[in-house]
Amino acid sequence: MKKTTKVTLLSLLLFPGVGHLVLKKYLIGITFMSCSTYLLLSLIKELHNKTQHLMDSIIRGEISIEISVIYQTFIDQGALENSNFTTISYLFLIIWTMAAFDAYRIENKSSKNSTD
Repeated sequence: MKKTTKVTLLSLLLFPGVGHLVLKKYLIGITFMSCSTYLLLSLIKELHNKTQHLMDSIIRGEISIEISVIYQTFIDQGALENSNFTTISYLFLIIWTMAAFDAYRIENKSSKNSTD
C-alpha cells in the first residue's frame, strides 16, 4: 500500500490527525486531534445535557416511561433539531476531511520531492 493511501485512510477511518503522526508531523497531528476531541466532547456534553433533563422529568414523574412519550418529549425539547448539534457536527466533519486531505497532501509532496 502506498504511503499516501495509508496516511489518508488512517486520518479518515481512525481519527483526524493520526496520519500526521505517522508522517512525524506531530504539531499538526496533535492540533487536528485536539480540535476534533474538543468538538466531540462538546457534542457529548450537549447530548448529555438534553438527556439529563429528560431523565430528571421521568424521575419526577412528569413523563411516563413509554418509548413513544419519551421520544415525543425529546422532539418537543428540540434535541433533534438543535442548532448546536448541527454546527458542531459540521465543524467536526470539516476538520476530519481537512486532516485527511492535508495528510495526503503532505505525503504526496514528500514523495514527489524524494523522487526528484
